[in-house]
Amino acid sequence: MSKGIAQTEGPQLVVKPFVRLGSFQLGAQWKNVSSAIADGEGAAFVSVSPKLGEFQLGLSVAHKFQTRVREPTDDHSWEFTGSVTRRFGKLGLRVLAVYSPDDLGSAKRSLFVEAIPMLELGKTTHLSAGIGRRSRVNGDDYTAFHAGVAKSIFEGVTVDARWYDTNRSGLGSAYQRRVVISARMAF
Repeated sequence: MSKGIAQTEGPQLVVKPFVRLGSFQLGAQWKNVSSAIADGEGAAFVSVSPKLGEFQLGLSVAHKFQTRVREPTDDHSWEFTGSVTRRFGKLGLRVLAVYSPDDLGSAKRSLFVEAIPMLELGKTTHLSAGIGRRSRVNGDDYTAFHAGVAKSIFEGVTVDARWYDTNRSGLGSAYQRRVVISARMAF
């Protein structure tokens, strides 16, 4: 799932090695995708996440590229992400925006803006939901929704169960309702 829509028709593996130095992060990412054009999507990125008073900021720049491309396409793009998170005890709210001046494939300018309220049920369990809007030049615009629960089962391993949907399910299976179970391991 990315920006509220499915990227694969089956399991997806995301590999994301990075080095963190204080609030700076430098890394790379690769994930498989189900596409007639390419088998994967990679990225090299740099990010910073400073605190400003009660607000946690996030800024990142990524150079994205498709891997194992099978036909001519626009297979490179830049992506700029900014986020602001504020916690109020066990409640939190994150607002993020992802902008690409020339997205992958036939889409050109792309903007995704999302608001995500969060609730901490305990040290290891969190509820969250989100509503986001994606606008693209030469691409389909849509509103995406998600809600789910994340549980840390032991240090470094988190399992998430999440429902996704969009307001444009008629555009194909990537835009249709689904439940996704994911696991994240951090070393």
